[in-house]
Amino acid sequence: MNMHSKYAKTPWTLNEHGETRCVGFELEFAGLDLKTAANAVADAFQGEILVDTQAECKVKHPQYGNFKIELDWLFAKNMARRSLQSQRPSEEAVISLMTDLARQVVPIEVVCPPVPVNQLDVLNKVVSNLQHAGALGTADSLIYAFGVHINAELPALDPETLVAYMQAYCVAQHWLIKAHGVDPVRRLMPYIDLYPKRYVQRVLGYTPQTSMAKIIDDYLEDNPTRNRGMDLLPLFKHLDAARVLAVVEDELVNARPTFHYRLPNCEIEDPQWQLASSWNIWCVVEHLAADPVTLKSMREQCVAYNNNLINLKEEPWHQELAQIHENLSSV
Repeated sequence: MNMHSKYAKTPWTLNEHGETRCVGFELEFAGLDLKTAANAVADAFQGEILVDTQAECKVKHPQYGNFKIELDWLFAKNMARRSLQSQRPSEEAVISLMTDLARQVVPIEVVCPPVPVNQLDVLNKVVSNLQHAGALGTADSLIYAFGVHINAELPALDPETLVAYMQAYCVAQHWLIKAHGVDPVRRLMPYIDLYPKRYVQRVLGYTPQTSMAKIIDDYLEDNPTRNRGMDLLPLFKHLDAARVLAVVEDELVNARPTFHYRLPNCEIEDPQWQLASSWNIWCVVEHLAADPVTLKSMREQCVAYNNNLINLKEEPWHQELAQIHENLSSV
């Protein structure tokens, strides 16, 4: 058993309703067709497969809900829906071709239902089944830029809690890139851009009294896009849909009380890789947000570092972040 086989515990385990916090994961990969991927997921817990179209299906879990397995190509999904309505053979042929192409180029995406933070090990069998079926991740080709998305439910939806998480992420974002070993191909693509320096300085100046309206407005001014390493549009749409929709019109932004953390690679092709490795790095942000003394120190170091005209050394607090990660991974 390697050091990443256990999922780190979060310091805040309950949500604002006093219930155990939940986390949803999204896995992107290639190498499998939709049917094979669905069978691998279903076999993990004897789930029932429900086919929606040739581009999407779901597997019913008796406790957590539906795992969605999708061809991650909006055009293909829309065409599949139209083909089911019209039953035009030519479109069926096109969809079949696209499905075959997905084995090489187009990602398959497994969207896991929300799972309680104290039960995440139930996902290990899903990952191992996909590995044994031949799923290919980021490292298998220069054209692959597959990732793992982590949708962690917030422990509370008040400004003070949110500011703590945002500041923790801002001081850690460059370290997170290194800790995850984010693939160079993914770095070149716009999907996981870091927050701009100007925005980071704004966030680091927030106080627990900063209003939610200002937090959302500042974010929309500097980040009116889903393409961020930590995308907050789903959360802000949940909190204030009208404010978000006035600036961002994107049908892919689904309102939910979670972060949308997109930095980890999907290294599912590696038989030693486990989902816990991605989760445990994210948990550094969780623990930093819950530690106001350490967060204040790192925030002050980050502000001073960013104010320098030239920085020849790496951020000095990165060693502290690495130590937090080591401590979490060794428990």
